[in-house]
Amino acid sequence: MDTKTSEAKGKPTADVAEKTRGRAPAAGGDAAKPRKRGSATEQVSLFERVPADKRLAWPDIGAILGGVVSSLSKVMGGGIVAFYAGCQMGGVTVAITFVLSFFLTLLVGKICYREGLPNNVVSRFYVFGRRGSAAGSLIWIFCLVGVLAVGTVQLGNAILFAFGWEGEAVRWALFIGISCVWVAMALFGTKVIARMNAVFVVALFCVMGYVIYLIAADGQLVDAATHGILIPGVEPLEGFAYSVNYAIMTSGLMALFAADFTRFARKERDIAPIAATGSVFAIITYLCGALIVYYGFDKSVEYFSAQGMGATLAANAAVTNPGVSLVLAAGGVGLAVICLSQMKVETSNSIGGANAVSNLVNCLTGRKLPWWAAVVAANAIGLAFILGNILDQVNAFMSYGSILTSSWCVLLITDYYLVRGKMGIGVQGIDLDAPEHEVNWRGVGTIAVVGLIGSVLYATGAVAVPFLVVAPLTVAAYVAVSWLLRDKVRAGEIG
Repeated sequence: MDTKTSEAKGKPTADVAEKTRGRAPAAGGDAAKPRKRGSATEQVSLFERVPADKRLAWPDIGAILGGVVSSLSKVMGGGIVAFYAGCQMGGVTVAITFVLSFFLTLLVGKICYREGLPNNVVSRFYVFGRRGSAAGSLIWIFCLVGVLAVGTVQLGNAILFAFGWEGEAVRWALFIGISCVWVAMALFGTKVIARMNAVFVVALFCVMGYVIYLIAADGQLVDAATHGILIPGVEPLEGFAYSVNYAIMTSGLMALFAADFTRFARKERDIAPIAATGSVFAIITYLCGALIVYYGFDKSVEYFSAQGMGATLAANAAVTNPGVSLVLAAGGVGLAVICLSQMKVETSNSIGGANAVSNLVNCLTGRKLPWWAAVVAANAIGLAFILGNILDQVNAFMSYGSILTSSWCVLLITDYYLVRGKMGIGVQGIDLDAPEHEVNWRGVGTIAVVGLIGSVLYATGAVAVPFLVVAPLTVAAYVAVSWLLRDKVRAGEIG
């Protein structure tokens, strides 16, 4: 997803990053003093349960989730689903996205609501352990910083297209310059970004609506909504698997992200409409993205073909760079809106990546990484992703990301509802003052082994959609290990 929370993730909003700058999370007693002014979420630290006066109505939380999807990477998702799977099978993918996103968000969100704590803290106390939470940080560095890198390349390519700039040196100078902007905004501009969030979201959706109007005015709306696979050489099952893997990763990201806000809900029954709102906005952006990519596809292919790409690579680049289509449709206004929208999202991604880096260093060394160093490190890792041509490898990135995010969600759900709930192995309810286990080897071992198996099966081509193996294997492995070690778990000897 495009914004996250901390420890393994980032903060709920750009505002909240101010809370833990310069310090890594620590168990219990790390709650900072509430600010006298600011948003409700800004005044509640990671290790402080949400007080009654900081609770939010579900439409407010739903609006936050709606803003998360206003980014180029989410628009790209619609293009991937439609162009690789075709509109008909893409509709199946959209249905899968809604169902999976809704139920993962609902189940993980209820856990965080009941605990009054963000997902990263809940995961730390339940399935990872203090040092074991390094596993969550590594997952989040891969997923969130990867999305940061994808967004940077997409914005950079839109700017290059708009101004007609060429050359590898210019390209890299632009990417580095954009990354420096993300660093500066994460360090100094979070409040401005948070206050302008609603404006950026509305502006982007207005531009997307304008593109759809242009398609309808040209009499192409039916074709844009009914076409088949448009990527050369892609077989139906292959394209469908690609689109499903993207849907699974984004659904897992949505659940992990949303859980950091569901703790602010006023009632547990509010979690369902919150989950539904986030899922609906994701679908809307998918649909808009599919139409936007269609609008500029031919010209985008010509643009990337002129750079020496073959037919398949040029088509892939056209799908994964929706910013080019928005510039084609709205010119300078479209580019300005893209820049503002990406600034909102990527600032939050930088914050989330920085917190993941901080927690990783703290877990492994016990040292606290300065905030500025963590922000720079996160963006440096993003540049490394770009150096590895992440946008050209977006299929693999999304597929491996689906393994990591789905296994994390399924692991936490299994632990809370089944192992601790139905089976009574371990207790529900986090005591922040109790001593923490250093590593919960049941959880860390399960996610490591299952992740490795899923990755090998996907890499060898044995399984096209790793979730089909990862989800049931996570449940089976964690339940089996917990049952074998039930006496030690109940006695508190192990996490």
